[in-house]
Amino acid sequence: MRYTVTDASAPVYSDVVSTADLKAFLRVEHSEEDTLIEAMREAAILHIENVTNLRIGDRSVSITYEDVYSKFEIPVGPVDVTGFTLLYRTDASSMITMVKDTDYYLDHLRKPAQVSLINVPNVYDYSFYKMQVVATVGYTEATVPEAIVHAIKLLVAHMYELRQPEVIGTITTQVKIGLDALLNPYRIVSFR
Repeated sequence: MRYTVTDASAPVYSDVVSTADLKAFLRVEHSEEDTLIEAMREAAILHIENVTNLRIGDRSVSITYEDVYSKFEIPVGPVDVTGFTLLYRTDASSMITMVKDTDYYLDHLRKPAQVSLINVPNVYDYSFYKMQVVATVGYTEATVPEAIVHAIKLLVAHMYELRQPEVIGTITTQVKIGLDALLNPYRIVSFR
């Protein structure tokens, strides 16, 4: 299954974990490095999103599939069922919206979420993508699990403490082990 995920919007990362919370975690009392800490927060969140296939902060995404599959996965999540639209291509410039529970079923509780088509539509063959999902995915800023917020803080602390490109001496993998333990329960594994 080949697909492309495009984020149509971006969340406000300070609503997920504030700069003040990060500074308290880092025990930083001055404001000279606020911009640096905010950049590290964004880098940490983007890293966690890439590792887990989650979206931290709800946003609209567009997922295009190169072919029509009778059953396929939504490779990012969590999926909000109220903001979910499934379309298929009928010609070079038109797409038709499919109707939930008439044309397809959506199992949004499964990880990753799965779509099963009731009737596979006839699609336009000469296009780069034949189906498209437009959906709202991700945790709202207020509902991000505490384990993920803590993983963000750990990663920011790691980046803040190790700012030089080369570390001389003993290197430990405690941050990686801690991040894996916090993030593995939320990870969405989808096979292309």
